[in-house]
Amino acid sequence: MMEISILEMLLKNISSFILLSSRDDLSCEPARRYYKRIEEILNLLKSSIDAIVDSNINLEDPILDEACVEVGQSVLELRELMMNWNPLMSKAYFVLQIEELISKTQTSCLYIFNLLKSSHLQASFLEISAQKVKQIEGIQTFSVITKAIGRKPTSEILAEICDDLSLNSNQEILIEAIALDKLKEQVECTDEIEFINQLILLVTQIHERFIEMKQEQSSIPSDFCCPLSLDLMIDPVIVASGQTYERSYFQRWIDLGLEVCPKTRQALSNTRLIPNYNVKALIANWCEINNVKLDQDHLKSLNSNLSGVEVQIKNHIENLQSNSIEIQREATYEIRLLAKQTDNQIIIANCGAIELLVKLLISTDLNVQEHAVTALLNLSINNENKTAIANADAIEPLIHVLDTGNHEAKGNSAATLFSLSVIDENKDRIGRSRAITSLVSLLRNGTLRGRRDAATALFNLSTFHENKGRIVKAGAVKYLMELMEPGAGMVDKAVAVLSNLSTIQEGRAAICMEGGIPYLVEVVELGSGRGKEHAAAALLCLCVNSSRFCNMVLQEGAVPPLVALSNSGTPRAKKKAQALLSYFRDQMHGGRGGLERR
Repeated sequence: MMEISILEMLLKNISSFILLSSRDDLSCEPARRYYKRIEEILNLLKSSIDAIVDSNINLEDPILDEACVEVGQSVLELRELMMNWNPLMSKAYFVLQIEELISKTQTSCLYIFNLLKSSHLQASFLEISAQKVKQIEGIQTFSVITKAIGRKPTSEILAEICDDLSLNSNQEILIEAIALDKLKEQVECTDEIEFINQLILLVTQIHERFIEMKQEQSSIPSDFCCPLSLDLMIDPVIVASGQTYERSYFQRWIDLGLEVCPKTRQALSNTRLIPNYNVKALIANWCEINNVKLDQDHLKSLNSNLSGVEVQIKNHIENLQSNSIEIQREATYEIRLLAKQTDNQIIIANCGAIELLVKLLISTDLNVQEHAVTALLNLSINNENKTAIANADAIEPLIHVLDTGNHEAKGNSAATLFSLSVIDENKDRIGRSRAITSLVSLLRNGTLRGRRDAATALFNLSTFHENKGRIVKAGAVKYLMELMEPGAGMVDKAVAVLSNLSTIQEGRAAICMEGGIPYLVEVVELGSGRGKEHAAAALLCLCVNSSRFCNMVLQEGAVPPLVALSNSGTPRAKKKAQALLSYFRDQMHGGRGGLERR
């Protein structure tokens, strides 16, 4: 007989891991991204085990016993990895360790679900949970890294590795190289040392490519640029290794606890910063010849104005029209990266990229399609570009991506539609297209991330009255109910959409038909502050428009949580709860309140 204490111990291990969310170190990438994946898996497992523990049923299965112990051990190992994480350790080596453990944990969880289902205990609930675990996409960063090792990787591959490891600046790349050097000193296995050497070589290639790109974008002489920031120095100093850096950047480097020269990777004998008057004089002379003011106020504009970003963008845009898929793929990826920067978004649009990117949304190459839709998503952050993208007839091609793209492309297409729908005119335009049907399909079949993006887009569209009926007709309510399960991690998004849909008769009928009232009452009692607010608003709409719905809400025991909410919720939540309680009192005293009796 499997002791219930084993299940409880596993629950304790899971809870201990989830408590790590409060650690500040886990707010940075890539640790945050991996933590979220693990948390999604463990929350689904925890919900299932909670149901078993609450049922007080003992299961006689030594195989299940062993599987739970194995998962518990994996959770402890994951917790230790996360506890040891800090932004100065090697991100590449961290990824190697954690991806293997996550894959093992995901497989073990699915095995436990199958064992539990065979006992016919909570079978349907376990099946849903297992499907959700299967849909959680694994991060395959290390497979990309291992494919790049020992080869001459393309700029696209190097950029993908940088993006996945969050090596977003020259300083972060240098920290990674130093972390690998330090790690190599700690290992004894020859094979492991050789592997770390290969990682160091790869990071060196990334660093060289980063510098090369910076030099292509700038006409500032490289000797005048700080090796840390790669920007023009205005207060150059010499450090113990004999190298020259911008004072403020190197001081920050030291403040991080890094007493190693970033360029030579040698340990510094001291941290004194000696002004380099010769380099400073040369920079001042160059600035005078080029009519550049050398002060902090002009430094940012200098590094921007002297850059060749526009030329670079135009070259990439020209390559978008190439007949070569490989050239198109690299060009769309480069524009995708450039479009992340706010300053580049208008430049890219003004150079005519939007129309070409929209055309590439129907590319038969899934990578080109993914890069194009992500580039448009990044460009759409700028409000002027929102209108430009919609005017470029992007909506139907975006729907094509929703229907045919890979998982990331589908999610980013939904996110782009959400971004465009911030403009009221676009809400109507998107609503009249096939977009809502495709978003609901993603809500039904997508990954967790894709479903989250779809729910967010549907929420924004549902703020436009004419779209509410379209969303209900497309069958969204049923799948929004699935997202109300705590394990899905999307309760707030789902209840926000339901709150908007509850303002129309079709929406109220669908919520009731799909069994939504118990879920809404539960959110009022146990949800987040925002979730309680939306749930109370939805219940108010249901009750004041139908006596039948009102009775159902009362039967679910809504009064106690509403009383608590009326005293301690957000201002809007208090107002809704008080209005609903007042309505209940009126009905008890015979008030009809304009009920639509059905």
